Amino acid sequence: MKRILFILLLFSVTPSIKADVLDMRLVNISGTDEPMSDYIGKGKWVVVNVWSPSCSACVIELPTIKTFIERNPNIPVVGITLDFPSFAYGKLDVLQDFVRENPLDYPLFLADINQASELIGRWLVGIPLIAIYHPDGRPLVRWPGIVEIDQIEDYIKNYKEESDPLSIDFE
Repeated sequence: MKRILFILLLFSVTPSIKADVLDMRLVNISGTDEPMSDYIGKGKWVVVNVWSPSCSACVIELPTIKTFIERNPNIPVVGITLDFPSFAYGKLDVLQDFVRENPLDYPLFLADINQASELIGRWLVGIPLIAIYHPDGRPLVRWPGIVEIDQIEDYIKNYKEESDPLSIDFE
């Protein structure tokens, strides 16, 4: 448990990459350019999943994401796909082929490591990665690796604006 809290603390500190997530535009699975402000900063918590169809750990995590959506229909999820292992810009045809075989019912976008890093507010170190955004659009925490649904739900449920959510008051 202490190791998990340390990792969360490590990835929840002040962002090292300054960006206005709400001004960012990414290409969706249909090939259309969309602003992230259509999804983030709309007064709701948002979970962003940075992944790749060619990353085995990312694909293993997808059923967890689907279950999270079923259990939390009021918390939007957005998927950001990269080309793996290069972390170059995601390949639209690869994503479309994957989704035809494995339907995903949430918005999917393409990015490269620079765009994904800008979106999550710090340099992307690996995928899969879950980032949680405050209802006002601030990225609060980033979890590299496979994350359990309860961890995401507990973080959001126990978040306290007036203090660090990883403080002693975090249950």
